[in-house]
Amino acid sequence: MAKEITEIELVVEDEEKDFLSAMGFVSNPAIEVPMIYFNKDKQNFVFGKTVDEEQGIIVSPALIPEKRIYRYDPQTNEEYYVYFSEETVRKLSQNFLISGNHINTTEEHMNPIKGVHLIYSWIVENQEDQLITKYGFKDIPVGTWAVSYKIVNDDIKAKIKSGEITGVSIEAWLSERLDEHLRIDQDKIKVEKIKQLLEGIE
Repeated sequence: MAKEITEIELVVEDEEKDFLSAMGFVSNPAIEVPMIYFNKDKQNFVFGKTVDEEQGIIVSPALIPEKRIYRYDPQTNEEYYVYFSEETVRKLSQNFLISGNHINTTEEHMNPIKGVHLIYSWIVENQEDQLITKYGFKDIPVGTWAVSYKIVNDDIKAKIKSGEITGVSIEAWLSERLDEHLRIDQDKIKVEKIKQLLEGIE
């Protein structure tokens, strides 16, 4: 019997505590969709390949609603999935701009970087959206948050062209909401563990 892996919905419950602080440029984006980096005429877009006379512009999904993202906690040896509702994706995309945090970018969620500028941010409203028809992405769900960045940082530009950086990934502090039946199951497990501990006390 396959092991059931917990699914955790990440939500914005308190906008003072739950927020998106930065966008990371990473080698392995959690949403598993690579950015598109395109050249001067904006027609011959490529995925992580060197181009001539490039515009230095990337287009990428930032968050895809309802997509299960695998996570592993080495401290607890627990596997789980996280996901975002369409409402949360929209809320995060708006708050990212309202808060002014769109100026914050990092490489691999560690080192702050400069010369990477957000120039477009939008929600995919239908299957005819320009993310699909103009930039060549396929099977991008309605409700996806898409972004476009102008890259003037030569080091980051080179890493994108070489394929060392392939996508973007949000950095956020968010609340967790377990599916109700999973929450109940976890509560039962906690109770059983407490009972076992108490039974060991003389």
